[in-house]
Amino acid sequence: MSRRYVLECADGTVWDFNDPACPVSFRTEPTGTEGAEFTHDDQKNVGQAGVSWVARNDMPNFIGLDCKVGPVPKADALRLGKLWRHSLGRGKEIHTFWSITETGGEKFQYVRLSTKFGPMDIRLLKDAGVQLNDPATLRSDETWWRKRPAVKTFKAADFATAAIESESDEPVWPHIVITGPITLPKIGWAGELVPLPTIAAGDVWTINTDPNWFSIKDGAGNDRSWIARAWYKQIPGNPAGPIAVPITIQGTGTNTNTSVKVTLPQLFREGF
Repeated sequence: MSRRYVLECADGTVWDFNDPACPVSFRTEPTGTEGAEFTHDDQKNVGQAGVSWVARNDMPNFIGLDCKVGPVPKADALRLGKLWRHSLGRGKEIHTFWSITETGGEKFQYVRLSTKFGPMDIRLLKDAGVQLNDPATLRSDETWWRKRPAVKTFKAADFATAAIESESDEPVWPHIVITGPITLPKIGWAGELVPLPTIAAGDVWTINTDPNWFSIKDGAGNDRSWIARAWYKQIPGNPAGPIAVPITIQGTGTNTNTSVKVTLPQLFREGF
């Protein structure tokens, strides 16, 4: 299955490496689409045969680009070389690197330039309009590749059969937006059900269930996190393929304006 690679830079420059019109192309396939490295955290005791495993540490992902710059008219070559390098910044700027399959699958990582470029072959650029080998290494601070989130909105009539399809390899924490009216709602998944206070008509509550960023805010932006306990279970992942995940939604006093919008991040081990 062929793949197309696109780098959307923070300054607005877009490099569509598989487009014949793109003046920067790949000499070989990028590295890093196979996924990030990981290490093991082990405990070693005196006299122990082997180690006691403690945890897996997931590392940032590195994407290696084996690039050719040009050929272009010799008068434009140095400008192109500088544009290519400057568009990647100096490690602070965040870009989006896309891996796109011919069947329409799109995965991406947010990346930064990991190390500075090597010497630029100015002589060859000026004499031939090309630099044959100009590699770049990008780093994603996050381990996982992503797809656009799965999003589904349930009206009150849908609550009894609510479910959302997830493709994620890894378990994820959903985001929830509840539009009232709904009296004493309860929401959960995977056998967990968390009670919430009554939400008035027209009020919109936004919930991030990730314990690292846990928050509940009402429509005025007021923090309501203290009035409900956190969720303890994630939406399960399934590396074997997409799964339909039931969402339990309960509550009374609803009408046609009541809704629950569920957004699931989609996390993947590989970029293909």
